[in-house]
Formats: sequence, C-alpha cells, structure tokens
Amino acid sequence: MKLLNRFAKSNKTGVVLILFVVTSLLVSGCDFGVTNPGRIQEKDLNTVKGMETLVTGMSADFSYIYDDLGFTGARLSDELAASGSYYLTSQLRQGKIDPEDSNFYWEGVQQARFVAENGLERLQKVLGDNFEGNPLTARAYLFAGFSNRIIAENFNRDVIDGGEAQPSSTTFQRAVGHFEDALQQSQAAGEDDFETAAYGGLAQVYVGLGNWPEAVQNASEVPTDFVYEAQYSNNSGRESNEYRNETHNRYEASAFNTLAASRNGDPRVPITDCSATPQDCTAEVSADGVTIMLRQEKLPELGSDMAVVRGTEMRLIEAEAALRDDDLQTAMDKINEVRNYYGLQDTSASEIGELGGADRSDAWDILDQERYLTLWLEGRRLHDLRRWNHYFLDGGSIVYPGVTRRASYLPISTSECDANDNVQCEIPYTP
Repeated sequence: MKLLNRFAKSNKTGVVLILFVVTSLLVSGCDFGVTNPGRIQEKDLNTVKGMETLVTGMSADFSYIYDDLGFTGARLSDELAASGSYYLTSQLRQGKIDPEDSNFYWEGVQQARFVAENGLERLQKVLGDNFEGNPLTARAYLFAGFSNRIIAENFNRDVIDGGEAQPSSTTFQRAVGHFEDALQQSQAAGEDDFETAAYGGLAQVYVGLGNWPEAVQNASEVPTDFVYEAQYSNNSGRESNEYRNETHNRYEASAFNTLAASRNGDPRVPITDCSATPQDCTAEVSADGVTIMLRQEKLPELGSDMAVVRGTEMRLIEAEAALRDDDLQTAMDKINEVRNYYGLQDTSASEIGELGGADRSDAWDILDQERYLTLWLEGRRLHDLRRWNHYFLDGGSIVYPGVTRRASYLPISTSECDANDNVQCEIPYTP
C-alpha cells in the first residue's frame, strides 16, 4: 500500500490508467472466483495407485482401534490399575462396562473389519488378473483376519452388516478363512513377513476355537524372534498411540500393584516409578490423586508400534498345548525358550496343577504369568481371562475393589442395538 501511495502522488495520470484497467476487467465479466470441484468420485479411485492407498487405509483403521481397545482391556483386566478420573475408568477398574460404553469400540472394530473385507472386493475388481499373488492382496487379507480376531477376542458376540448376533466362535472361523487366503497370497507373492504373520494369525484364532493341533502346527512356522506390528505415528491424533496419551501425557492408568510392577528388571514390562524419580515425570501420583504412578514404558511414544503377532507368543501357545496333554517337560522347555530369548533365567514347575492353585509354582500359573508378561498391553489379556475362566474374574482387584463377576468381554453396543432390530443389548449387562 505504501508503494502504491507513493506512485499515486508522483503520477496522477498513472492512477487514472490503473483505475481504467481495473474497471474494464470488471465490466468485461472476468471471473476470478474459485470453483469447488466437489467430492472425488469413487470411480476415480479405482486405479492401481488408488489400491495402494486403499490398503494403507485398512492399516490406519485397524491401528486406530487396536490401541484404544487394548488400553480399555488393560484397565478392565489386571494389566493396569485404572487409576484415572474418567467415568469409564471408574467403571473399568471395578470390572464393569455397559453397552453404551462400548459404542466407540464396537464402531471402530466393525469399521476396520468392513473396510478390509469390502476393500478386498474392490481390489479384486480393480486389479483383475493382478489380484492373485499381489502383495497388496496378501496384506489386505491380513487386516481382514486381524480385525475379525480382535472382535472375537474382545466381544462375546458379533454382528455382520445388520444381521443377527453370532457367537465369537463364528468370527474366529471367519478370521481363519482370511488368514488362509493371506497365507496363499503371500506365498504366491514371495512376501515372507506376510506369510509368517498369516501363520501367527492362524495360530491365534485356532487357540480361540480350541483347536490345539492346528494352533501348534501354525505356531511352529513362526520363528521366536518374529514380530508383526500395527503402525503408529506422531503425524496426527488419529495416527498416534493412545497408550502414550493416557499414561504419559495424562496419568489415567498405573502399573501399581500389578504383576508387571512386581517383576522389576523384566525387559517385557519396562516401568518408571514416578514416586522414586519425580524429575522424570509430571507428577508422582495418577490422575485419581492417590495411586502412585508407575508409568508404562513399553509404548512410550506417540509413534510406538504395537505387536499383533509375536514369535514368543507362538512358543507359549506350544507350551499351553503341551500342558493340556499333561506334558510338563515340553511346556517348561517352551516357556524357558521365551524367557531365555528375553535374557531371563529358566524357571521350573513342581507340578501341572490348576490355574490359581495354592501352589503358585505349578505350571499353569507359570504359563499364566509368562503370557501376561510377554503380551502385556497388547490387547490379549481379556481373552485369556475369559477362556481360562480366570480366578481374577471372581471379584479380583488391583487398587480399587472389583465386582463379582468381572466382565471378561465388551458387550454389543447400544448404537448397534438401536440401529439393528435383529439384536438386543444386554441391559443391565451381567457377565
């Protein structure tokens, strides 16, 4: 503006010329506006390049709900003391969750499942002859399998696209089909990591189905050092890991008084005691103002990736199968293979016994502890409690008293029941 004023003062004729040009342009009807092209048309995404984006979206939707579901399960189970001040936290620490509290989690897992399964149909249509043996196809089948697995492990019933409620066993079997397809496609594509992840997924869902021969056979194909992860990033809130937000940015859950806290030095359960090193923390106590904050350091960053398949879990699957066959020696060999991998000394069992027996050195209790520590904060504990009918469900508590019977799964949400006449919610919810 200063330059224009200076020019105007020195040359009035020039100003008149400028005004004449501007007026002429306006009169001529020149349009300097911006036209909104509208939404991208669906057909414009049906390209090979678009399919890469589609599979990336499957990954994003799975990761988005995986950490949230894991954090909820950790507070509902015995993995973390739910020591925060959210309303849901106050429910979870007692072992309670109602259908209305399931809305976010139900919608998240169903979105992840639908995006993967529907996306596979689009992949096949767009890729045509290039669908078979394509790495994109193999990866998409993995997300379809894993999304079904987390539904079956965390909910006692499932609903597919407005249908009737079905037992979790049906969803586990649905996952089997996806993992078998992932295995076939990854082998054809020469994608070793996808192939190994598919074997691991099959082992996990066969455990859910109680088919131990198949679980062991598939677990044996996964090396002990293998890890397949859900990916996170600090690029945006949707991409970040919720454990960082709720245990570092906010102290909503503490490891205080948990098994993890009792295993000082175990690399599987890294913890910072904020009361001992307050200079490393923002507070010494949790958001409830009372509980000492033992901060988890397994997933300390917004971009901390979360394991979906671990080779060490496969060894523990083999150990559990051996216990079910009364083979104590093989079970302890497999458990110690896991412990040695993490640099820990061997442990031993006096007998096979029963889970939660008076003798805490019996093999079932050792297996219980080893699965807890190996899979800590990976969204697996709740299902273990349910399938073992774990004694913690009978009023177990960490810091706050728990109800009897504690929930071992999430119920179908009110949002599903309100929209689907084929389903009725469990109200009041009783596990």
